[in-house]
Amino acid sequence: MGKKRITVLGSEEETSLKAKKAVKLEQKKLREGQTISNPVKSAVRSVPVIEAQINTGVTPTLVPLQKTGEISARRVRVRSKSYQAAKSQIDADRKYTLAEGLGLLRKVTLAKFDGTVELHINLKDKGLTKSLNLPHSSGKTRRVAVADADTLTKIESGKIDFDILLATPAQMAGLVKFAKVLGPRGLMPNPKNGTVVPDPEAAAKKLSGSNTVQLKTDKDAPVVHTTVGKLSQKDKELEENIRAIVSYLPAVQKVVLKSTMSPAIKLEI
Repeated sequence: MGKKRITVLGSEEETSLKAKKAVKLEQKKLREGQTISNPVKSAVRSVPVIEAQINTGVTPTLVPLQKTGEISARRVRVRSKSYQAAKSQIDADRKYTLAEGLGLLRKVTLAKFDGTVELHINLKDKGLTKSLNLPHSSGKTRRVAVADADTLTKIESGKIDFDILLATPAQMAGLVKFAKVLGPRGLMPNPKNGTVVPDPEAAAKKLSGSNTVQLKTDKDAPVVHTTVGKLSQKDKELEENIRAIVSYLPAVQKVVLKSTMSPAIKLEI
């Protein structure tokens, strides 16, 4: 058996041994790549300093250790003068009627091209995925594919050139191996969102039209982002599209209207 080392409680030798153990533990953490969640507030032992203090018989002290690149000043986004001028025309504390919001939107838009009109909606719950046919064009067309042999070959080679993938119940077996690729992108066919259908070809013609929108909440928040048309469309068309979306979604909490490069406008629900 090896010799047992006996130390007296409260002695300098005990303090030195504890400090050395702390040094070894810290060195182990550094080797394993462990980091401190808050390097500013957390007191981390600086190994070279502690070793020097032990050698000179000084009780070790705690000093902050900072790693290069761990602490960086957060960049503040500075908006242009034109954007700030446009935003100053909007009362942030007010909710506008739909007619007022669309009229104001045309005044504050900064795009020099035919911008897209967007709607951002807060719901009570997340996990919603639905499609809706609007009365008028949404201003955006979607690429729709059917899970046939050619599409599966493209997916296997890493080529995904579609926004919606349709499949029959029988075709779902061949898509299982691509779930890790399609799932995170929201492209895996699912009966709940209407992408597993008996006749994918007929459904593809319907969904590829510019009047159809996919309404889906964010993964981590009950927020839906969608387009409702283009600025070149008449107010009546945009208004009817917006009303169709808001009335279709359940438990709407907040609605925000904006266009490409414009400030946001809160709307009355």
